[in-house]
Amino acid sequence: MLSRAVLLSLCPVLLFGAQEWILIRTTDGSQLEGQADLVKTTKFRPSEILSIHSGSPASEKETESITTALIAVQGKERQQRDRAVDELTAIGVPVLTPLLKTLKDTDQHEPRPLYRLFERIMPSDADGVDRSLSLTRLQNGNSVRGALPEGALEVRKGNGEKVSVPWSTIRSLAVRKKSIQRAMPIHSLRHCNQIEYLDTGVVTTPGSKLNVNAHGFVRLSWNEDGWASDPDGLKKPGSPAYKTNLVGGHPFGALIGRVGSDGEVFFLGKQAVKTNLPAGRVKLAVNDNAHWQNNVGTYSVTMTVTDAYDLGNPQ
Repeated sequence: MLSRAVLLSLCPVLLFGAQEWILIRTTDGSQLEGQADLVKTTKFRPSEILSIHSGSPASEKETESITTALIAVQGKERQQRDRAVDELTAIGVPVLTPLLKTLKDTDQHEPRPLYRLFERIMPSDADGVDRSLSLTRLQNGNSVRGALPEGALEVRKGNGEKVSVPWSTIRSLAVRKKSIQRAMPIHSLRHCNQIEYLDTGVVTTPGSKLNVNAHGFVRLSWNEDGWASDPDGLKKPGSPAYKTNLVGGHPFGALIGRVGSDGEVFFLGKQAVKTNLPAGRVKLAVNDNAHWQNNVGTYSVTMTVTDAYDLGNPQ
């Protein structure tokens, strides 16, 4: 009887050639979701792959987007800044060099979205001297740098149409997972909704279910206990000067979420289950107003998302 290793070398497609659901972003910025056989073109089994991020040079369109977005991230217009962070994160590896050239020595690094952008793109355990190498994130937590496959990937879209996508045009690729789990700290200052949501790295599909549990205690005004809260947020105003315990429609100090930079903000609190979410990256934050500088404390959050894509570590 042939050993498993010999069988793998002789007929990998027979053993592992099932069609996997994948999400592709191309170098022109478009997205494609469908099914493909990754065994034919990658050295990893589809079950081992979380996401692949190409290190090929930025296209002309991407180069323009990087230049514009890096300016927007440093600007004061919040919505433009959030969209720019999303765009730069999606482009990924080619952003590293222009980003590093943009960063300046200051006495304040955090909270600064430009500073935190680096590790959204490149996990520290995968960084290296050669910035041009592509990145493959694996299910076991390891990250591998190297070259992308050559040729093209055959993809069957949801409507049955087949398309051939050259690897040279793929900027990122993720394999859909039945369930993705996260355990994350949500810091009341760094991940305050007034500064920046924590990007969980998880991308939902129309069939996804989001399950969140949170515990911890944060303080929104240093020594004033009236402004201290658990993830459900304040039950009453923190001081007599305030007539409501709500800001932006949700309690001060509450754990909140949204999908994408333009998504509707929703309440999560200590425990929540969400369905019928739009497709996009799940983001979490502590709810507060524009006076966020006196926040301290962290919520510990565990999150499970079904039928979703894992495109990055939470940052």
